[in-house]
Amino acid sequence: MRIFTLYHVLLVLLLFNCAFAKTLNFLDQNPQYKEYIKYARLYNYMDDESILKYIKRKLKKYEDLRIRVFGDSHVAGDFMTYEFRNILGNVNAVGFLYPLMPPYHQTLLIEHKSVNFAVFDSRKPKLYDDYPMGGVVAYPSELPAHIQLSINPKQVITWDNNFITQIIFKNSDTSDALMIEDSNNKQYKLKAQRPNSWDIAKLELKFPITINALSQDVKLGGYFIYNDKNNNIIEHLGINGVRSDIWLKWNLDILEEELKLIKYDIIILCYGSNDAMYDILNEDRFVANYTNFINILKKNNPDSIIILMSPPPVMLLSGGQKQQYKESQIFVPIKEAIKKIAQTEKIMFFDTDDFIVRTGTKKNWSKLNLSKKDVHLTPQGYRLVAHGIYEALKQELKQY
Repeated sequence: MRIFTLYHVLLVLLLFNCAFAKTLNFLDQNPQYKEYIKYARLYNYMDDESILKYIKRKLKKYEDLRIRVFGDSHVAGDFMTYEFRNILGNVNAVGFLYPLMPPYHQTLLIEHKSVNFAVFDSRKPKLYDDYPMGGVVAYPSELPAHIQLSINPKQVITWDNNFITQIIFKNSDTSDALMIEDSNNKQYKLKAQRPNSWDIAKLELKFPITINALSQDVKLGGYFIYNDKNNNIIEHLGINGVRSDIWLKWNLDILEEELKLIKYDIIILCYGSNDAMYDILNEDRFVANYTNFINILKKNNPDSIIILMSPPPVMLLSGGQKQQYKESQIFVPIKEAIKKIAQTEKIMFFDTDDFIVRTGTKKNWSKLNLSKKDVHLTPQGYRLVAHGIYEALKQELKQY
């Protein structure tokens, strides 16, 4: 009997380890691009060596390491963050998650299913004007309405699917707004403490969970899903088409509350492509708005490394019958302004454009299916950029 029991324990452990074996990363699958990585450059303007040494230790051991990426369409597909997870492995929590993913956006960390819920996002302030962090709000189009969330076991390692879950929501009054059901058949009713004000409810839930709307006026602003301790998190807050000042459309009070919930070790900002879609750059306004957002992040994550990414080359369709692309007139000034912000704010800067140019130019990347002809890269290109950032950061931290 003991041998039988031990056998089954070992079998379960073997199957568990196989299920969570590290996925082959992009360079393992495409070794022809390993030579490219030596051209990735990270400019380090930080002067606090204690932070750099601290993050170096966490990155080396990959224990309790939390990485967040803000950005536009370069981030919204979850390709870059997916590759960071492949490189590092051992992701065991979700971190922050939108209430529902807007159309043409994705996260691979969790599966959403919804009935009679719709989505607003902060690209459309005329439809709604009180957005929390990330700028995505889900609401019931009619009742009954519910959202089901399931952890993706291919992305998140979990023994029992139990997580601390913080739900951001608001309602028009203080009556019952939501009912949460988890897989332990536990039910929790949530009500706002104040009418028309964002609230955060903290629960311990076993996934999958179902969020039921009890009020037609309830709004959901997102979820934090994590462990009590030792969280390895790699998540993104990307929205297609946004500029670097999108945060101005978010409610500053709830934004700062949310930024305090989990302390992040590395924060990457990937904005600038959509700022470069115009013919004229108001550099002072661009720098001021971007800098103010960085200062909010610093205030609430004082021990983090912040990395600004320049966008890839911004190619716009030119006039005429042929579908020809020309580089945006203000792309280079945007890139230089981002680098200047990194210098002034004493943070880090990754030159995505320089990485592409030094490894064959965007035209060559397009031939290799690493880039599209317009502003975007392909999923393969984003995965390669993730390796560039990771290896350049490791190289920079070697001296500390």
